[in-house]
Amino acid sequence: MINTLTHLAFELKFKLPEIESIINNIDKFYYEKVEIKPDKFGNPKLKNGVIQKRVLNPSITRLKLLQKNIQRNILLKLEMPDYAFGAVKGKDNVQNAKQHQGKKYIFTTDLKSFFPSINHKRVFEMFRSFNFSPTVARVLTQLTTFKGRLPQGAPTSPTVANLVFVKTGKKLLEFAKENKLTFTSFVDDLTFSAPTDFKSKAQFIIETLQADGFKISHNKTNYKTKMPVVTGVVVKNNKLSLTDNFKIKLNNTEDSTPERIKGLQQYAAKVAKTNSSPLLTAIRQPLTGGLALLGQTW
Repeated sequence: MINTLTHLAFELKFKLPEIESIINNIDKFYYEKVEIKPDKFGNPKLKNGVIQKRVLNPSITRLKLLQKNIQRNILLKLEMPDYAFGAVKGKDNVQNAKQHQGKKYIFTTDLKSFFPSINHKRVFEMFRSFNFSPTVARVLTQLTTFKGRLPQGAPTSPTVANLVFVKTGKKLLEFAKENKLTFTSFVDDLTFSAPTDFKSKAQFIIETLQADGFKISHNKTNYKTKMPVVTGVVVKNNKLSLTDNFKIKLNNTEDSTPERIKGLQQYAAKVAKTNSSPLLTAIRQPLTGGLALLGQTW
């Protein structure tokens, strides 16, 4: 593992004085970008009549290039857990949903303000857990965090978030194995499923996340048996299906650009292709009725 700053600079293809200069002037390498959060129909999301917004802090110029090198030469070489499907090379949301096909009971939850909830201390501890020296871990933390938090918009943030979450993810994976559940994560979206009812155990999942300092998005926390949507895909017993909202977009492309139309068609083809391939990981279980939403408000 990397133990010296000289070695780190070599791996990142940057001279050490420039790395130090970037750290000392870190505020100059980020800008603030405000995005309006969309609802499931693509319209501005409202809460109590107020438009909901998301504040991003993308990196720029030399820091952005440096972070891309951190991503390529360091982060992607670290072991990622099998349950992680988001921001993982070779995996996507459709494959994530596929893991839960054929399971009658599905529990989904979303980690609220996931990136901002990860502070510099957690990032430092993550790098130390991979045996980077304290000095190297400190510099990597300074290069991947902003104002003490993980910035949304930086190329390193999704992978760093996945790696930081491993500490909690191991607890959830152990719980899932003990209770014969399937567990996957897609960055801040977590999904658990099983052929048998595990509603009484869902509270343990929430308490584990909260105990480790993560916040739950209550309106995105559901326990379902009928037509559950997992990372944007409808999971059925024998296949995956496009959501109604996506079908509307696919069938109403009059004002869309050729690139957008092509993207929609390619995504639809990806889901269809997934259904034509053998199901290796899901346990088939007949759906016999059930309510669209079971349980309580979490």
